Parts: sequence; structure tokens; C-alpha cells
Amino acid sequence: MILTKVCYLLPMTEMYKIQPDGLYFVTLTVVGGIDVFTRHEYCDLLIDNLNYCIEHKRLRVYEYAILPSRLHMIAGVEQGRSNLPKVLRDLKSTSAKQILRAIAEHPTEARKEWLLRLFQFFANRYQNDSEHHFWQFGNQPVDLEKFVKKDQPFPSPLDSLMKERIVDNPLHYLYCSACPGQKVRLFQPDPGILP
Repeated sequence: MILTKVCYLLPMTEMYKIQPDGLYFVTLTVVGGIDVFTRHEYCDLLIDNLNYCIEHKRLRVYEYAILPSRLHMIAGVEQGRSNLPKVLRDLKSTSAKQILRAIAEHPTEARKEWLLRLFQFFANRYQNDSEHHFWQFGNQPVDLEKFVKKDQPFPSPLDSLMKERIVDNPLHYLYCSACPGQKVRLFQPDPGILP
């Protein structure tokens, strides 16, 4: 019985490993699935953090979509110049601090006490050294090289917007890569890299 559990765990840990350079479909999820990104201010803070990592940490974002409790993106880093797991760790750490501060200082946030109490609950549950815990551990990375090898289309962050019925057309949703007015500095790959 114990051996089967160990054998089962090995493939799961391998499935979610990120190589320093590669192209991944990554999901960052707020603890407890809490709907935080329902206010423009919090979405804008996340976008500012993405752009900072793009400019200073060599993050490459190809597509993204911000959902109420998640960020989906196809991302990688400049080969040999950075490390995707470290960049994602820094993105999560900095954005969490800024968003939590924005929630605490927001003058009209009706859910302020409730949100901060929930983030404190998750900190007490998962971290002893922190007052609040914002992002879930892990990034659920999916290596897109596997899709290329199998000659399958890549998953798209935009699909989740329509699947969850947030919008009918991603062109009309400001917080995704399909919108003409979006603010993330997307990486433009060479033709043929992405479908």
C-alpha cells in the first residue's frame, strides 16, 4: 500500500516541475479561490507587477487573462538570462504585498474586514511567519513543449474567460491579452512559435 502511494506521488511532482527555460501555461490562484480581481485597482496592481517582471526580470508573457480569483498566462523567460520559478516567486510575493495593502487602505472596500480575515486565516493555516497569505503555493505549470511534440493546439488563457462565462468575446475584456486596450507588454514571438 505504501509503495503504490509513493509511485503515485512521483509522477505528480514531475508533472508540475518548471524548467528554468521553457514555455509554460501557468496559473496563479488566490488562496481559497477568493474573488479579489473584481476591482480595477487590484487588477491594475497585478498588471503593474507583471510589467515590472517583464522589464526587469526578463519575463516573457505571450497571453494572459485575469479572472476573479486567478491569473492564467502563457509565459517563459529569456533563455539563459533568468529563471521562471524565481520570477514567478518574486511576482507573487510583491503583488501579494501590494494588493493586500491596497485592500487594507481602500476607502470603499465593503469586503475589507472579511477579505483580510480570510487571508489571515490562510496565513495561520499555512505560514507561521506571515500575517496574511494571498497566493496559493505552486503555479500548476503545463509544459507547452508537450503539445508541440503531439502536434496539438496550445491551451489558451482566453478559453477560461469564455468557459467560465465571464465574457462572450475576449476582445471586450480589458484584463486579457486579446483586448486592444490591454496594458501588459506582451512578448511578440517569431512566427511559428505559437499557433
